[in-house]
Amino acid sequence: MSQATKDSRGVKPQVFDDPAIDALVKMLLELASETWVTRARLAALEAKVGSVEDLVLPAAVEAKLAADREAFVKKLFGVLER
Repeated sequence: MSQATKDSRGVKPQVFDDPAIDALVKMLLELASETWVTRARLAALEAKVGSVEDLVLPAAVEAKLAADREAFVKKLFGVLER
């Protein structure tokens, strides 16, 4: 079941027989990590300012969030391209 592949960064362990499963697990762990960081930051913010549900963001902040979201999606699904 365990096997290794070599890329430019050295030996990369393979846990599952199908490398696509390894990629999906890595993607899931990345998403879980990002989600936890977001939850922790939101909790800290709400502890200081209260609920953020009614907050209206400036257009520049909305644009930055859109760019950040695009980078996040590329990072999340980029593992499938490796």
